[in-house]
Amino acid sequence: MKKVLVFLLIFFLFSCGGKKQVKPPSEEYSYTQEAFKAVDEMRKAYQNKDNYGIRTYCSESAYREIITSIKPFDKAELEFEPVLGEMESDGYKLYISWNGKWKYLNKETEERGLAIFLMKGNPPKIERIIRGNPFKYPD
Repeated sequence: MKKVLVFLLIFFLFSCGGKKQVKPPSEEYSYTQEAFKAVDEMRKAYQNKDNYGIRTYCSESAYREIITSIKPFDKAELEFEPVLGEMESDGYKLYISWNGKWKYLNKETEERGLAIFLMKGNPPKIERIIRGNPFKYPD
């Protein structure tokens, strides 16, 4: 009887101890993470008024478009939340929900919106902001 119990105990220990197989993330999921990281790093550069940092995460045409749309501010606080990413024939579209607060000359402005960033390349860079540009405030 003791031998049977020991055998069953050993059997259960070895049968339950196997490693679970982990499915690797899809290519689109990995690209989405990289794209959001690029957009988030650009957000930080914008808040710090770091034009070199902004240029790092954009194509040259996107950089010129963004820099010309930036209005002066004393302080900016932006929060980005990814909503959706989709592969398109013209690139990768990353939908970002954003909230922002800007302070300029003791006046505070709050805005929110949904931006669509067109990303291209590997690593992804911002090719264009299709709508809801959070970098054009405060009005």
